[in-house]
Amino acid sequence: MSELEAKLRRLAASLDAAALEALANKGLLRRAQKDLERGISARVVGESATVLRLEIGEFVVSLPESGPALATCTCPAAGICQHLLTAVLFLQKADTDKKSEAAAADISPLTSNYGKPTPPSSDGFAELMRITPEQLEGWAGKSAFKAGLKLASQFTPDIVRERTIRISFSLINMEVHIVPAGGLDGAIVSGGRGDGRQLVVAAVVCFQRNEGTAWSIPTDITALEASEGTPRTRTEVLESCQTLLSETLNNGLSHIAPANQQRWATLAVSALGVNLPRLALALRGVGDEAALVAARDARSDVSRMLSRMAQTHALTTALQNGGDHPRVDLVGSHRTRYDEVGHLDLFGAAAWPWRTASGYEGLTVLFWDSTAKGWNSWTESRPRHQLGDFKPVGRFTQPGPWEGAASPQQLARGSFRLMNARRNPTHRISAATKSRVLITGRANLHTTGIDRISDWFQLLDPANRQTVMGLKEANPLDSIVALQPTTWGERSFDPVTQVFNWVIVDTQQRPLLLELGFEEFTERAINFLEKVPPDSLAGALVIGRIQSTPRGLSLNPYSIHRSDGEIIHLCLDHAKPITTAATAALAEDETGFEDDGEEPQTITALSLALDRLLGEIDDNLFTLAESGLSASNPLHVERLRQVFPRAGQLGLTGLTQSLTRVIQQPKPQTLLRCVYIAQLHRRALSVLHLA
Repeated sequence: MSELEAKLRRLAASLDAAALEALANKGLLRRAQKDLERGISARVVGESATVLRLEIGEFVVSLPESGPALATCTCPAAGICQHLLTAVLFLQKADTDKKSEAAAADISPLTSNYGKPTPPSSDGFAELMRITPEQLEGWAGKSAFKAGLKLASQFTPDIVRERTIRISFSLINMEVHIVPAGGLDGAIVSGGRGDGRQLVVAAVVCFQRNEGTAWSIPTDITALEASEGTPRTRTEVLESCQTLLSETLNNGLSHIAPANQQRWATLAVSALGVNLPRLALALRGVGDEAALVAARDARSDVSRMLSRMAQTHALTTALQNGGDHPRVDLVGSHRTRYDEVGHLDLFGAAAWPWRTASGYEGLTVLFWDSTAKGWNSWTESRPRHQLGDFKPVGRFTQPGPWEGAASPQQLARGSFRLMNARRNPTHRISAATKSRVLITGRANLHTTGIDRISDWFQLLDPANRQTVMGLKEANPLDSIVALQPTTWGERSFDPVTQVFNWVIVDTQQRPLLLELGFEEFTERAINFLEKVPPDSLAGALVIGRIQSTPRGLSLNPYSIHRSDGEIIHLCLDHAKPITTAATAALAEDETGFEDDGEEPQTITALSLALDRLLGEIDDNLFTLAESGLSASNPLHVERLRQVFPRAGQLGLTGLTQSLTRVIQQPKPQTLLRCVYIAQLHRRALSVLHLA
């Protein structure tokens, strides 16, 4: 046996089923296995210095020393074929048979003529760690190398060490298998779609960074650069943003004029022109709020406008501090990037219409990805002035959004394969024209291995992920959960707050409020929940969004999946409750999440004190901003002076310092900074409520 054949037998032995499926697919691998079981003719027929040739039936497979990733076959099939997989399986079987013969003859495999045993994963580890940036760029080429570095900066893959090292980029539904002794050419990229060099580069970089190797990724690769030749520079746009914030606060939020909204809109366009899309979105949001306030619209909220202005001020300041190379996440991207992710096996989970205060309406459908064990969504929306014939409720029963789908309603109740899917980093699926749907049956989340929660203590993690601090942006899907209550307790509708409440209890007898505010889109949902017999929901799953309130956690429900597989989309279905005389027993223990110990009582007392203090600070800061700082009332400043010592007593040093600056110099920049710091403390307090 030649040295090349022995090497390829060892390499083939290192490939497990997952690696071979990534090389092609499950169906092709099964056909190759059946060919070998049926006794297809397979033998080595020759070799060159670096390529081993095998005859598989009537075709010849050329297998290079790097492994099957670059192998070829004389059959007419394009890419990886079953003959190539059969050749790999043949080498695996031949290597196993030889070792068995050696063992039977009491010959150690380590000293036999059939070479060394399968290399352990540590060999692949050492091989990966030895790769230098220069080698990687020389192998991939400058363009693919740069694209790979960008992928490495955007994603954090899962790394699994098995017979091969598997580096999985779940967000783009692709993975890289590093084959021991195969080198970069031998790396297997899942599905083999297109040029996989950039993904291999990203895999190597992420693996080395995970092991502690420092990789410096240039900012110009990861962030948008300022455009040249624009009327205003980035510096000028950022300065204009700070100036407009100051002028608006000096005049007072109660004196917003239509011209103010137009200035925000113009500045947002300028921010886009200098490649600051996240700032442009923030400026547009402030402008939308200003338009509502100027029009005295019932949806206007001056305190919400002040909060948006504080966020915009913080973002602008951070961009200014970043100089010529600000942080990538602060710059943002012009459009959500949708990556090709191949095929997705999805199950309909929920659907709901929605409307924002800034004037957008839309429909969102939620899906469960049974392979990646995560949520995906599709959304269609319009600004209110462009609605035309678009109605969120009506869109639910209209055709699309992909070829092969009768309507979003069909997808929200079915299981299907979405082929040629495109998805962004937050798992929102594009309505791409190339995507097609293959309906495979009815959705039943009870049998899909969904992450169901029946102990409310497990809600702390998704709630904390949604409570982001600073300028970090949260993924809305992180707050979506599937709950399975043990008991459906008391329910009521509060006519004062216009909120429907239903107490649901977990396996530890902890209560949680299911809350739904009354509006046009939720009326039918509330009517259903008020009438449905609780015993008809035994064993049901509730899909909804977990949210933090001053009273603790609550759930905003979207759909109910009964134990028999029936799906009720609360805001979209005309569901009729099952008539029954039985009712569920009320929960006897409704003491909340905490036990009756001293430490939770201390935390509760601290939370109440902080909540009261932050409320007073918010009110005083809002009063200053509303009346205007150019002629601020000394009485407003004096009220703030009386409050701030309590912040020091509670150990809130940063907030105390910020309040001191506002009291000494009530200027727009100091006030906005104080509002922002108070917001951070409010978010931290919400985390304390969850503890």
